[in-house]
Amino acid sequence: MATDISTSTISNRYYTDEKVLAKERDAVFAKGWVSVGIAATLRPGSARPAQVAGVPILLTRTRDGALHVFHNICRHRGLVLVDEPCDGQRRLTCPYHDWSYKLSGALQGAPYYSGKPGTQVPEDRARTLGLVPVRHHVWFDIVFVNLSEDAPPFDDWVAPLARTWSAFDASRLHLLSSTDYSIAANWKLVCENFVDGYHVPFVHRQAGGPETAVNFENLDLSDDIFGFILPKGEADKKKPEWLARLNLPAELQDAQFFFCLFPNTLVAITAGWFQVLSMQPEAADRSSEFLALYLMEEPSNADPAETDKFSAFMNRINQQDVDLLPKLQEGRRSPGAEENALAPYWDEAVHRFHSRVRAAIPNLPDQEKDEPTSDA
Repeated sequence: MATDISTSTISNRYYTDEKVLAKERDAVFAKGWVSVGIAATLRPGSARPAQVAGVPILLTRTRDGALHVFHNICRHRGLVLVDEPCDGQRRLTCPYHDWSYKLSGALQGAPYYSGKPGTQVPEDRARTLGLVPVRHHVWFDIVFVNLSEDAPPFDDWVAPLARTWSAFDASRLHLLSSTDYSIAANWKLVCENFVDGYHVPFVHRQAGGPETAVNFENLDLSDDIFGFILPKGEADKKKPEWLARLNLPAELQDAQFFFCLFPNTLVAITAGWFQVLSMQPEAADRSSEFLALYLMEEPSNADPAETDKFSAFMNRINQQDVDLLPKLQEGRRSPGAEENALAPYWDEAVHRFHSRVRAAIPNLPDQEKDEPTSDA
């Protein structure tokens, strides 16, 4: 199973340099399919702000259930329209000049538009002044956006994983919890950690020992979708009696899949549960993340205390990583980290991630030198 991978890792500047992060935002986050939220958390009449590549965006759900994504700015002077999640809304009103918008994005009002009370924007003009839409797609309840508008069609992009997961019915997902995290580490370390199965038996001992972790298969589905499967990852796990499991083909019944959807979406699935992690870079050494945990089937007779206990268990595993990641970030300040070596048996997925990062911003930073500065 082991492959002949390079033993060199990407340089420290990928993790510590704000100039590198700026290039990543432009070349990766602004151009690809990036996860920004969970559809199930958007109730009718709600709005949720988010950011992608430093760009403020807004997720809304109208009272008839339609989900929309917009640039989060008023069309008058560009003020950020919504800065906190809100529910029970019929309209969104700009706090600067009171322009208001329906949750569908249509301009609803601009008081004193012509300087007189009761006047409004002419109808033909108002039709051009709705909120600016952002290309988006919902898949497995994850809201993805593409700022550049030139990424491939989402269905084409996700097709390799959709085929691999064809036995899993996303329509039956039941959201159990969604938790926000602040991580003192570069976003890439979060991704690398997720596709690093080597650390699991040592950091997450409650999730199984080395004898389980060692039996994995790497899955490179496309340039942007890669990870691994533990074919028997669930076989030795004690499962709650209330946890309903999908009736899957025998070869998938005990399988655990772990995938990175480059750049920022990390997903895991089994016959009984589904998990998505989505992170956004805040700085070279800081990231924000949400973890959404789902059951593959809504429990019919589960005690809420038991489902809460299961959610707490899964979040505790993630917290173990959150606690460890700052130490990885700190290590990137050491010149010794430039000599880090990958373990060929375990680290093919990490190597794959490094290769994808290098492809996104070629010649940086390994070959790029700092620009000279002037004292003038």
